[in-house]
Amino acid sequence: MENRFISHYKLQIFLILAMVVWGLSWTNAKILGDYTSPQISMVWRFILAILLFIPVMHWTDHSFKFPRNGIKYVLANGFFITIYNYFYFRGTQVGLAGAGGVLVTTLNPIITIFFTVIILKDTLKSKDMIGSIFGFLGGIFIIKIWMVNYSDLVQNGNIHFLLAAISWAFVTLITSTAKEKIHYIPYSFWSIVLAGIFSAILSIGEPIFTVFNYGWNFWLNLFLLSGGAMVFGTTIYFLAAIRLGSRRASAYIFTVPVTAMGFSVIILGEQLDWSTTLGSILAVSGVYLINKS
Repeated sequence: MENRFISHYKLQIFLILAMVVWGLSWTNAKILGDYTSPQISMVWRFILAILLFIPVMHWTDHSFKFPRNGIKYVLANGFFITIYNYFYFRGTQVGLAGAGGVLVTTLNPIITIFFTVIILKDTLKSKDMIGSIFGFLGGIFIIKIWMVNYSDLVQNGNIHFLLAAISWAFVTLITSTAKEKIHYIPYSFWSIVLAGIFSAILSIGEPIFTVFNYGWNFWLNLFLLSGGAMVFGTTIYFLAAIRLGSRRASAYIFTVPVTAMGFSVIILGEQLDWSTTLGSILAVSGVYLINKS
């Protein structure tokens, strides 16, 4: 019982760290969007992630043999990861990156809960509903929606963010249902491999080798997106979706706007005002309520 508690405790710590990396990733993606197209960013993100994941497969003593027993889950997950990444990169390139980061991360848990009720016939408890409302309200306060031009919220970039939130909800649901068929580490690895293949198909005709003309700033942000957000962050998230369930795992995404705002305060020197503080408290409260026994 003690070992199980420690394992569960460590998982929550790692999941919080993964959300911190994801918070930083919105800045990374915006910087990459200044260099190249979403298709090229996707291809190289997955290539680098695959290379960084190979040692993980080796150290954890997992076979590189394709898992036939979980093929439908890996295929579906790879497809939706590809879709998510396209909307993610495209949205940060043409839309309001700051607002998008909050919109995706606050809408995703709400959409996931909705899908678990409709598709998986899960029971929606009052605490889950209240927690979702808290998370959504937290996002509204963080982006100061009353100061945003409403026409901007429906422009193409933000539509991409909405589609990104929907596609990631499917990633969460697929992962939570795959736990009986395949271990999460080979599941993560092969999902990334297939997403890389799908991305390569999307990038046909794109000048993918132009990235070697870019400087260290491009490669640093690409490395953080691949090694940090994808290999570490996504793998920990998949493990959490398996161990905690799709609803509880997705609830942690409510903390991403908070971590993103924290980086802007520490690195960019932005001021932490009352609306940001209130929004952060609401978002974290939403995570607590949904995860409360």
